[in-house]
Amino acid sequence: MPQKDRYRLIAIFAFIATVILLVILFIALWNNLSMNPEVHTSNTFYLLLILVFISTGALFVGHLLHVSGLHVDQRAEITGHDSDKSEEDELLPDAADSSPLVPYDIDIDQLAEFIIPRQNIKEDLETFSEKILSNVAKQFEIVLGIIYLKDEKTLDFIPVCTYAWASEKPPAPFKSGEGLNGQAAKNKKVMKLTDIPEGYIKIASGLGEGYPGNLLIVPLLLNKESIGIIELASFKEIDEEIEWTFRNLAKIISNSFVTKIKAIKENI
Repeated sequence: MPQKDRYRLIAIFAFIATVILLVILFIALWNNLSMNPEVHTSNTFYLLLILVFISTGALFVGHLLHVSGLHVDQRAEITGHDSDKSEEDELLPDAADSSPLVPYDIDIDQLAEFIIPRQNIKEDLETFSEKILSNVAKQFEIVLGIIYLKDEKTLDFIPVCTYAWASEKPPAPFKSGEGLNGQAAKNKKVMKLTDIPEGYIKIASGLGEGYPGNLLIVPLLLNKESIGIIELASFKEIDEEIEWTFRNLAKIISNSFVTKIKAIKENI
């Protein structure tokens, strides 16, 4: 039972108990008045006071019930208005960032601690990137991954590491707006592709070759600018929960790359 309803019941019971006591007092005074006419004036005054108290108390309890009813109706209207929001709006980047609530029971900070390795001065950028991709693959059943970082001079997105890359040629660099990766970097939004045609992406392992049908391209943003791209392929369907997770995880990965690159420059 809500605390406000509990207080209301206590007030009603207290009022009923008071009325019962006053009625008993009223009967006693009435009997006393009937048997002793000499004290007529004082007893009449007390009777009037009791009637006024009962009337005032009744008005107070009535007002209390009325006000409580109004609060309940207002809460119902407000709740009904909020429920009209669509689930799609809750998943938009701006809504997810501004709302204190999250649509999934995922601790992004804890996940980031597993995905991102600790900073090591002796570790180069490629090794650092490879550990991130390897941890991502373990957590999300990724069969192929590539991390691109933006070159400050040429503005090209250069591949710094790969995971399970089957081709003898390394991934080609690209500029903002070029191809799917370039479009994701330009739009600064996560891009999810499903039902990819067979042969678009090739996976080779000791068990043979395969063609994953799901692709996720995640831009790494810093100050609303794309500083990198993570491209991930999977045989498993990439649902909205995974997409939401990477959209929020990418912010922490971006900061880790900035910290790593800065540390490398300071130790050159």
